[in-house]
Amino acid sequence: MKRPWAGVGVSVVLVLGGCAAQQTAAPAPARTAVEIPQVESAPAAPSAAEILAAQPPEVRAAIKEHQAGEPWPTYRNGATVLYPYSAISEPVVDCAPLRTTDLQLASDETVTDIAIGDQERWLATPASSGDPRNPVAHIALKPQLPGIATNLTVYTTRHIYHLSLRSRGRALDEVAFYYPDEVIAAMQAADAQKAQPAANNSVSDQIASVDPSQLNFGYEVTGPNVAFKPRRVFDDGTHVYLEEPDSMRSAAAPALLIAAAGGTQMVNYRVRGGYYVVDRLFDQAVLVAGVGREQDRVTITSVDRRSGDGQ
Repeated sequence: MKRPWAGVGVSVVLVLGGCAAQQTAAPAPARTAVEIPQVESAPAAPSAAEILAAQPPEVRAAIKEHQAGEPWPTYRNGATVLYPYSAISEPVVDCAPLRTTDLQLASDETVTDIAIGDQERWLATPASSGDPRNPVAHIALKPQLPGIATNLTVYTTRHIYHLSLRSRGRALDEVAFYYPDEVIAAMQAADAQKAQPAANNSVSDQIASVDPSQLNFGYEVTGPNVAFKPRRVFDDGTHVYLEEPDSMRSAAAPALLIAAAGGTQMVNYRVRGGYYVVDRLFDQAVLVAGVGREQDRVTITSVDRRSGDGQ
C-alpha cells in the first residue's frame, strides 16, 4: 500500500623519507608523513532548520504544532495510521478476525522480543521487508475472535513499544511510527555543534605527521549508492574519517548511529575539509537519513574488529 508520507576514495600519498645507512649499525627509523588532498570547499554541517526541512511533511507539521504547545498528533488515512513514538504512551491498534494488521517499526532496529498478554487468542508474528541485509522489521497482528482485547510489548535494539490491541469489526491495514523526539535531538545537536568554535586544524594538519602504519583502512561500507555514502573510511587509532562524495554538498547530512551495548546511540561528528570526523573508534555505525520506508541507511563496519583482529 502506498503511504501518504515519505518516514573515505581517499588519495593518501605516502612520502617515505630516509634511506638505508651504509654501515653495520641498524639504520635510524625513517620519518614518514601522510598527505591528504585539500578540498576547496567543505560541506557545511546541517543546521537545525535544514534537518527539519529534510523531514516528511507530517513530521515538520507535528514539530511545528508541538512547539506551539500542542501534543504530538496522530495521522490517519483510511485504514493506515501513523503514531508518534513514545516509550510511555500506549496507542490503540484495531484488528479483526480473518485479517492481519501490519505493524511496521523503524528500519534501523531489530526486534529482540515480543510479549503479548493473550497468547491463546492473538497471533503476533515477526516479519521483515526490503533488503535482506538491512531489513525493515514488521509484526503481523491477528486476533482469533471478535470482541477481545489485550496488550502487546515489542522490544527492539532501539525502542520499546507498548500497544493496546482490540478485536473489532474493522481492522487497520497498517500501523507505523514517526520519531519526533529523535528529530528534535538531532536539531539540538546541530545547534550545539554550530555554537562550538571552529577548529583551527584541518584534517590534513591533524594527521600530516602520522606514521602510515598507524592508519587503518579496514572498514567495509555497505548500502545503497545514496548521496551521503562515504567513498572510504579510515582511522588513525583515535578518530574515524569518512570521506564524503561531492554529491553530499547538496544533500542533507545524515544522522550517525553507533552500535552500543543493547542497541545504538546517536553520535556527533565534525565536518572538516570534505570529511566527517568522528572522535572515537567504533565496531559498526550506520548513517541514516529519512524515516519509515523512505529511510536510507549506509552501514560502516570495522573489518578488523569484526574479525577479532583489531584492538
